[in-house]
Order: sequence, then C-alpha cells, then structure tokens
Amino acid sequence: MSLEVGLKDVALRAGVSPSTASNALSGARYVSAETRQRVFEIAEAMNYRPNLVARGLRRQETRTISLLVNDIANPYYPAVARAIHDRIGAHGYVSFIGNTDGDPETEVRVLEEMRSRSVDGVIMGTMALSPERIRSVVGPTMPLVLLTGESLESPEHEIRQLRADEVGTDDSIGIREAVEHLRNQGVTDIGYVSGPVGSIPGTGRMQRFRDELTEAGLRVNENWIEFASSYTLETGYDAADRLLGRSNRPAAIMCANDLIAIGVLEAARDRGLAVPTDLAVIGFDDIPTAKHVSPRLTTIINPATLVGYACADALMRRIEHPDVPFEHTALPTHLIARGSA
Repeated sequence: MSLEVGLKDVALRAGVSPSTASNALSGARYVSAETRQRVFEIAEAMNYRPNLVARGLRRQETRTISLLVNDIANPYYPAVARAIHDRIGAHGYVSFIGNTDGDPETEVRVLEEMRSRSVDGVIMGTMALSPERIRSVVGPTMPLVLLTGESLESPEHEIRQLRADEVGTDDSIGIREAVEHLRNQGVTDIGYVSGPVGSIPGTGRMQRFRDELTEAGLRVNENWIEFASSYTLETGYDAADRLLGRSNRPAAIMCANDLIAIGVLEAARDRGLAVPTDLAVIGFDDIPTAKHVSPRLTTIINPATLVGYACADALMRRIEHPDVPFEHTALPTHLIARGSA
C-alpha cells in the first residue's frame, strides 16, 4: 500500500527546505530557476499533490463556493450550475450545490452548513428567505451574489444595501414582447400563474406582468392570477386547474417558468381545451423540454448560461476585490414564439 507523498518528501529528495520547495511550487517567493525546475521535476516524478485543505486553512480560504437553488431537477438550474462551474474552475475554485426546495428552514440550514464549511462565497438562486435574512445567516463579510430576476427599475430594489452583488434578467423586455404578441393575435384577456407568494424572482416577475399589461392599456384581472406552491409541473397543473375551473376564464395564461407552463398545458388538455385555439400558454426560461412538448411551448428566453457566467464573474470579483462597489447585472430576455401561443 503506497503512502501519500508530502511536501517534506519532495523537499528531502530535492535537497532543499520544505519552505523552499513550497515557494518553488507556488511561486509565492523567489527561488532560482534551477532549483524551481528541480523541485518541479521531483514533485512530478513522485506524483506529489498539494493538500489544498491545509493550504486553505493557512491562507484562510478553501477555494470553494456554494450555489443554492430551489430545485436542481428544474432544467434551468443545471445549465446555470454548469456555467458557474466552468467559470470558477478557471480561477481554481470548485462548487457545492445545495437544494432547498424553496423551504425557508432548509435555506437557513444549508446556508449555515456552507458557512461552517468556510466556503469563500455564496451564490443564492430562487429564494424563500428575504435578502436581509440571507445576509444575517451568512454573516456580514461573506461574498454574496443574489440571482434575483429583478430589473434595475424595480421599486423593490434594495439589495445593494445588503452588501451583495446581484445578477438578474430584465424580465420586462420579454414580458412586454409576450403581451404584444398576444395582442397582435387579438388576445387581451390574459391571466398569470406565479410561483409561491413572496418568492424571488416570482414576486418581481409577476409585478412586471402587471406593469406591462397596464402599459398596454389592458385590464389586470385579479381573478385571473393564481399562485403555484412551487416552480414545478405538478403545482403548475394544480394552479391552472383552479384558474380554468372558474366560470369566467382568461384566453391566455402567462407563467412564471416553463415547468409551470407545461403543467398548464396538461391541465388545459385534461379539460378538453385546445392550445392555442381555446387557450394560449406562454412560459418563461426556455428549458430544453420546451421544444419537445406538444404543442411546442412559446416562452421567454432566460439566458441560463450567460446568467451562470455573470454570477461566477460577480463572485470572483467580490472575492478578489472585496471593496469594489456592489453591482447589479441585468441580462435581457426575449420572447420565442412556438406553437402554444
């Protein structure tokens, strides 16, 4: 059974002190080119691998970050997570992913666990907790990026006060295009299925829906707004079933995400409604499944890969430069018309 090779073993073979071997490998201090080359060759020959945990403890860093999401089974989040993984990997970091199911107590527990593991930063996806509560759990100095979905013009935009960077999407662009698309087809009775009450980005996204309907001169019918208990197909079905069961129903339903929208498609089908003839349906995110349901889902593109890159860039910037001003990055959204509307 082979024993793990340590830095002292490399130093002994190279005929230098452990500190010189460490400096040669890390570049932290000057070491002659000849000595550096000898240490590198011996380290490679001995298959030496640095103990990153020990090094992190000495430097008070772990080269790890955490990403918390509502539901990793939602196809939107793996694309975000992959982009984050690729981006932070170029900086020598790895990520932990925490799944919270949109439950506030779970969010607190996972955040506390990540803090106890001394991660170097946190990216927070869909949130049940308020931004203030998140900051109180992770502590005052933890680099924090909030994936908010809120636009810069949002009256609720208070997150800069929480010493957090934001990455989101300007949902108003895509929602405005969706409303215009429906109006051009003569559809003006438009309902909405939101995510859970008070969730982020669900609250802001629903407000954008209200704003864009009002801006277009259309009535916001509160009886045509329903809340799904989570961002899943099943809860979308249940919310749509309640909405479509009313005597006066909308001619179109816009949704907080694609999974909810697919649930709406199934609820409409079970009620004998033809989509889009009897009911138009529009989602949000453009997950891969959106192209494969029947009819193909008209949706608002939420650029998952670009969002992931922006989250990673914001967190790396905050870790490496803690005192730079906090920023909000808002990426545009756009409608892609398919068969459901």
